[in-house]
Amino acid sequence: MIGRMKERAKLVRPLLVPLMFYIGFLAFSFSWLEENQGSSWRITVALLPMLPGIFIALGIGKAIQQLDEMERIILQKGMAISFAATLLLLITMGLLKTAGIEQLGSTYIVLFMIIVWLLAKLWGHWRYQ
Repeated sequence: MIGRMKERAKLVRPLLVPLMFYIGFLAFSFSWLEENQGSSWRITVALLPMLPGIFIALGIGKAIQQLDEMERIILQKGMAISFAATLLLLITMGLLKTAGIEQLGSTYIVLFMIIVWLLAKLWGHWRYQ
C-alpha cells in the first residue's frame, strides 16, 4: 500500500507546480475582472488560467503513459462512462431549456464530469480486484 502511494506521488508531483499557477491565475483573474469590468483586457485576463491548464493537460498525458496496462484500461473506461453520462446530462439540459428551465453553469457540468469519472474509476478498481 505504501509503495503504491509513493508511485502515485511520483505521477502527481509534476502536476503540482502548474496546478498552483492555475489556482493563482484563477484567483487573480476573478478579482481583476471584478474590479476592471470595462477593460479591453477582459478576455485576455479571463483566459489567463488556461496557460498552466495546458501544462496540466500535458502532465496528465505523461502520467497516463507511465501507468501499467490495467490502470490505463480502468482510467479509459472511467473516461468513457464519464463522457457518456455528461453527454446525457447536456442533452437533457438542452431539452429542458426548450421548456424554459434554467441551465446549469459550465463549472457544474465539469464538476459532474469529474465526479462521475472518479466514481467510475473507483468502481473499475473494485471490479478488477
